[in-house]
Amino acid sequence: MMSKFKNYLRSFIYAIRPFETAQHFAMTIAGYSFSAYLSGTFNFSLRSVFGLLAIISFLCQVLSYNNYATFDEDIKDSNKKFDKKFKGIDKKYVFWISVVFFIFSVGFSLLVDIRLSFFLILLMLIWAMYTHPVVMLKKGRFLPYIFDMLTMPFLVLVGCYLNGFVDYRCVIFAIFFGLTEIAGHLNHMTIDYQVDKETKINTLAVRKGPLFTFTASTIFFIIAPIYFIVLGIYNILPIWVSLIYIPGTIIHLFKFIALMKKFSFRYALTFRTVYRIMYLVESTILEIYLITNIVNFNIFK
Repeated sequence: MMSKFKNYLRSFIYAIRPFETAQHFAMTIAGYSFSAYLSGTFNFSLRSVFGLLAIISFLCQVLSYNNYATFDEDIKDSNKKFDKKFKGIDKKYVFWISVVFFIFSVGFSLLVDIRLSFFLILLMLIWAMYTHPVVMLKKGRFLPYIFDMLTMPFLVLVGCYLNGFVDYRCVIFAIFFGLTEIAGHLNHMTIDYQVDKETKINTLAVRKGPLFTFTASTIFFIIAPIYFIVLGIYNILPIWVSLIYIPGTIIHLFKFIALMKKFSFRYALTFRTVYRIMYLVESTILEIYLITNIVNFNIFK
């Protein structure tokens, strides 16, 4: 009985991908902090709590459904270790996890605003079609990246909205996260190259080759911090703050050149660790700057 419980608990954790959930949820927190920085006031209320819970539930739903939809293919990929992560678990269990979080997402968002519910339901349906074997929008030439630019900036803008202040500067700020998500998405496609090829999922990496997507990923990782400088050019942030992602980009570029000498699509996995660490450090510095420059903190007022 205890062994079965451990299997369910372990599978639940892997189904919702806590690290990726936290990584994407951080975009909403960034939006929240940026809105507070611009307005000078950090507003935190019960409405904010429900909104943040709705976003967490949304992310858990999308990621768990992704695991369900691609379960049969992913379990063949030894690098993903699905046979160990979901040992003794039927994939239907992962499906029901996604259903529960769908209900949570809609329920919490309704306590905030019916419009938020509408957008979250729409995005959950879009990402379900992205991974569903029958539809598989993942194979699209441009759709995956359009979805990135719809979803990630949206998460940032929700954070701004929950703080109670949104203007054009929030939109400019949010676009940066869409560009970084496209970069990460292209790198992830490189990682999935072998299993996608074997299961005949005609992704961009399969059509153009893993070197193409790996290179395209790096190009977007260079474009994103250059774009972030726009915030400094337009005085949305101090110029030194807008340069915050440049040091990591230089390290990234040197790492890319080193890997190109003897390229393998498996390097994309190592590369992901490198850029995640860089963005974590740089984004933490950015977050500290935003928070320490907020004038008023209104908590549950």
